[in-house]
Amino acid sequence: MIRDLFLNQEPAFRFFAGLVYYTLGLSLILQSRGHSRLRLARSLPWLAGFGILHAIYEWSGALLLPVRSPLTAEEASLFMIGRIISLALAFFCLFEFGADIVAPLGPRWLWLRSIGMILFLGWSAGAFALGLLSALSLWQWARWVEAGARCLLGLPGGLLAAYALRRHTFHLLVPMAQPHIIGMLRTAGLAIAAYSLLAGLVGPAIPVFPLDRIHEEALQDLTGVPIFLLRSLTGIVLVGGMLRALEIFEIELSSRLSSLEEAQILASERERMSRELHDRTLQMIYGAGLLVRNVQAQMEPAAARALDPVVRLLDQAVQSLREILQELQARPAMASLIDGLERLIREYGLPALMDVETEWEIPSDAQLPPAQLRHILAIVSEALSNVVRHARARRVHIRAALHNDLLQIRIADDGRGFGPEVQPGFGLRNMEERAHLLNGHLEIQSQPGAGTTVILEVPWLGIRREALHRPTGPSQPQPAEDDRRAPGHPEPDPRIPQ
Repeated sequence: MIRDLFLNQEPAFRFFAGLVYYTLGLSLILQSRGHSRLRLARSLPWLAGFGILHAIYEWSGALLLPVRSPLTAEEASLFMIGRIISLALAFFCLFEFGADIVAPLGPRWLWLRSIGMILFLGWSAGAFALGLLSALSLWQWARWVEAGARCLLGLPGGLLAAYALRRHTFHLLVPMAQPHIIGMLRTAGLAIAAYSLLAGLVGPAIPVFPLDRIHEEALQDLTGVPIFLLRSLTGIVLVGGMLRALEIFEIELSSRLSSLEEAQILASERERMSRELHDRTLQMIYGAGLLVRNVQAQMEPAAARALDPVVRLLDQAVQSLREILQELQARPAMASLIDGLERLIREYGLPALMDVETEWEIPSDAQLPPAQLRHILAIVSEALSNVVRHARARRVHIRAALHNDLLQIRIADDGRGFGPEVQPGFGLRNMEERAHLLNGHLEIQSQPGAGTTVILEVPWLGIRREALHRPTGPSQPQPAEDDRRAPGHPEPDPRIPQ
């Protein structure tokens, strides 16, 4: 009775089976994480391809049912060949999914990357030779070729994918993943293993041991359930496990953004301490040294020598403070703008988060004063920080060009943008003030849903030197020669270290 029910509703059940695998493929495509550094994210397109191709195999099977098929004999023959090819390609994608995950775990696994293609080409050659040289009918040829695809590609591909997913989970993902995600990935691996047995061992009946005893008809007679529905059940478990496990990419991104914010807070705090030490403590010690030196100049030589230890201690304190300021400097001065921009791109991990395009139209030997460079990099750093934290962009284009002693830096993303009602925050005001200190111009173009473009234009020469040494925002300028004299005191004695 159950058997008759399945036979009468087989087209609907085959559509359901195809829908399960199509859902798997489409979900993985929509949930892909190109910015992730996890190997699993780069391997998911193979699993998505497996799902889509397997869905095509199941849906085309409904069109080939002899009772209700709307196809002519020629169309049915083409559909049968295409159906088997789609199944072989699905198994190939499953094999490559496993090989792609397990290959980075050690050099001894690298050979697996080529085994899948060798097996697929071997199956293709065997299928072509069998059809060309044998006297089998198309229906008999299809059964032999499908059984070969299942044994040669489906069984090893499914077992490899299940093993690779389990090994990858417990060796690389355990330190960062939540227990429920580990459990879901483990469930997905078990589902793939069960599928490999149902799809690889159980196929059409052909007169070859053990396929003449373990085949689809025998299993259906034993259970009363068509084999494609049993495979669909494993697919349902696989879909649920993989979709639930994809939360790991959200955890990864959240962790990286938190680390980025912590690093920015730490850098800002260090630079605030640097400003306090430079603008207050260091200047007071300088002033104390000048006062002591002036007192020595008015004393008798013998009495003045008694103050020499005090002067030496003040000199040592100044030197110690300079060393501390140098250590607290968040980013060392660099002479090359291109080096600085590329360093910022690496620090923010932009290539792992989105597609990054860079365009440098600056001579490789072009140099910038350290103070000018620090302000420019601080503006770019704030712009990139906004792209990472707020834009939700998939692509960013960074261009730096030098024409007629005018430097233009353009940062454009395809993120969500913002409207004119958004009030500028501290970061934007800091960027504008730095651009003003550089005698430059900052323009920000943005519309909701249309991304954001930041354009900075500054003269390559003619920067106001006094402005460049003024502390602004989170960046810490180096001590300038003209601020080493305490206000209200005479020129420093040349014997006091400058």
